[in-house]
Amino acid sequence: MAESDLSIADLEETFNRAAKYLQTLAAQLDSGKLLGFYGLYKQATVGPCDIPRPNWYQVQAKHKWEAWKNLGDMSRETAMASYIYAIAKINPLWEEEEKAESPGWNSVSKLSNTDTELRDADKTFLDWVKEGNEAKVREILNGEPTLVNTLDEDGLLPIHWAADRGHVGIVEYLIGNGANVNSQDRDGQTPLHYAASCGHAEAVKYLLSSGAQTIADNDGINRVVHQIDQI
Repeated sequence: MAESDLSIADLEETFNRAAKYLQTLAAQLDSGKLLGFYGLYKQATVGPCDIPRPNWYQVQAKHKWEAWKNLGDMSRETAMASYIYAIAKINPLWEEEEKAESPGWNSVSKLSNTDTELRDADKTFLDWVKEGNEAKVREILNGEPTLVNTLDEDGLLPIHWAADRGHVGIVEYLIGNGANVNSQDRDGQTPLHYAASCGHAEAVKYLLSSGAQTIADNDGINRVVHQIDQI
């Protein structure tokens, strides 16, 4: 679908539906394709990459940054059109299916298909958080309450991942069990940053209602207000 085939308003509307539809495809795509979608999404919603390169030990964050940074000065309109085209290339009938199924918000940062490959017995607490399995999260956290404030190798807390994936019920449960709604990762990003950057409207609303603040990151830049305005 060429960028010129759509008006800006139509392009944005189709792009938003394509972003939601990606949720139904995420489990079928490898990390490379998902990174490509992530980069295009960020370019379309924020513009050219304007954040510093993550630290060397932040492996996933670094891959996401590179996927976005590599798009250079690509316009938002071109990024949206490219995103739509990539979805259509995978499934030419996606628009009909999207209208019929009306899927929920898409987690554009679901960059690894390892979550779906693990056996249940091998999954960690964070794996269940990422999958949105509230029952397992409750079960494990009841036995090990300290997990609520345990950082992973990327410097993220469970509440960051829950917000990143848009799992409102888990966000609520984590907060109720001691998670700080304004906790910051190593880059100063809060759960609100993650939910807003991925377009999770319900998660954003819940976080704000729970006292989330629009805090600037470690670079002194407050992007979350702009991101919320885009939802």
